[in-house]
Amino acid sequence: MKKNVSFKLYKVIGLIAVFALLFGNVFSLSSRAEGLEYETASAVPDQEDNYGPDTKGETYCVINGETGEVLLAKNKDRIMYPASCTKIMTCLLTIENVPDLSATMTFTRSAVDIDPSSSTLDPKACEGETMTVLSALYGLMVKSANECGAMLGEYVAGSEAAFAEMMNERARKIGAVNTHFMNAYGIHNDQHYTTAYDLALIMQEAMKNETFRKIAGTAQYTIPATNMNGPRAMRNSHEMITGAFPEEGVLAGKTGSTPQAGRVLVTAAEREDMYAIAVVMGDDKENYYKDTHVLFAFAYDLRADRVRPVEWLPVNDNVTTTANVHIRYSPSTEGGIYTTLNAGTTVHRNGVYEGWSRVIYGGRYGYIATAYLQSDHPELVPSTEEYTGTEAPTDPPPETESEPGITEIPEESVSEDAESPEETTATVSPGKKDEDVGKSTWKIVLIILGSLIGAMLIAILILVILNNRRERMRRRRKRRRRPPERE
Repeated sequence: MKKNVSFKLYKVIGLIAVFALLFGNVFSLSSRAEGLEYETASAVPDQEDNYGPDTKGETYCVINGETGEVLLAKNKDRIMYPASCTKIMTCLLTIENVPDLSATMTFTRSAVDIDPSSSTLDPKACEGETMTVLSALYGLMVKSANECGAMLGEYVAGSEAAFAEMMNERARKIGAVNTHFMNAYGIHNDQHYTTAYDLALIMQEAMKNETFRKIAGTAQYTIPATNMNGPRAMRNSHEMITGAFPEEGVLAGKTGSTPQAGRVLVTAAEREDMYAIAVVMGDDKENYYKDTHVLFAFAYDLRADRVRPVEWLPVNDNVTTTANVHIRYSPSTEGGIYTTLNAGTTVHRNGVYEGWSRVIYGGRYGYIATAYLQSDHPELVPSTEEYTGTEAPTDPPPETESEPGITEIPEESVSEDAESPEETTATVSPGKKDEDVGKSTWKIVLIILGSLIGAMLIAILILVILNNRRERMRRRRKRRRRPPERE
């Protein structure tokens, strides 16, 4: 009887613990999912040759994939390191120079003798392993395998150095005159460089090839078994291709990352009767997908004449944050996050526009939702009602609006590994603001409470199991000591 009761107790405590942990995780996951919602891009003209929204990335370029026309640019001709986006050229040259992609090649010692910490197949290709050229191309673009790049270079040109010369010659023919390659897969070398504009031209040329488009747009692929390894299942590292970061109309792309290059992302997409290529360079892990999304949204809004220039009303005051808020790179909830300010932080403001304030922080401009700022001289702040439009509207703006513009709900805490911060588009009144901040606080409290209860119940369950086990052992020892009964 006791055994049945103990077993039922285990089940009850275990189920409660699992429920409590799931309860906390569901809230956490729902918060991350909400962060993937976006509105339209804001219009932020820049100076001279640059035009487009500000981004975390050091440089970017968006071109019309059909005509090559530059649609958006930021430092597009600045010399940068391409990292694994080098493999776009490697893939194109291999396809152009190998008539039969089903041909088999054998990995050499020099091809597999690369930095073991670099990106490779799983498991890494071995010396003497045979593989078709097509399989290696999928390994190159889907898994971003460096040993595949080195081997393809050797197979096509006889040596990786000779292949690099072929890459440079092909780049010159494309018009990528500020590009120089030293290897086939993008490992860092000071003399291995390109620009955002050149990389866009290289991607444009590669996308003309149907085989390249198919390989570079593949989300998952399995390399068949070889003479030395079984099948290798792979998933593309480009999250817009796999759908992990949703983006409409994505055709193909490539990721790149080294400490010197930062994050590099090349993406081709087609929608609204336009095919565009976006290149982001010198970015970071938290923002390179968001920056690419903003660039595509802006480019398509620009084509559809949905973008209006931002005209800031001048103001000169100090403002204090009334909640934890993000400073963004552009006045939009889509804009990349520059940093996060705690409630009670004071910064200088020099302009307002449609529910956004332009502030100076860390020696540069940033943008904060005005609803979460309190001025030290409110009488100096011009009324935003002088504007009749809204930021990058998709529909005609309303005739009147008491507090127009896109604002954001601040988070009580910002997770480093979150997909993106919780964002919304709304006209925020003081009462609604307090209500939303309260909801955010309660959500965090529930997550913490659920996790703590789950951990406590698991600890209790472990103690009950250990105690029950000790009791069984005690009874067993007692039975062994009992003398046998005499007849």
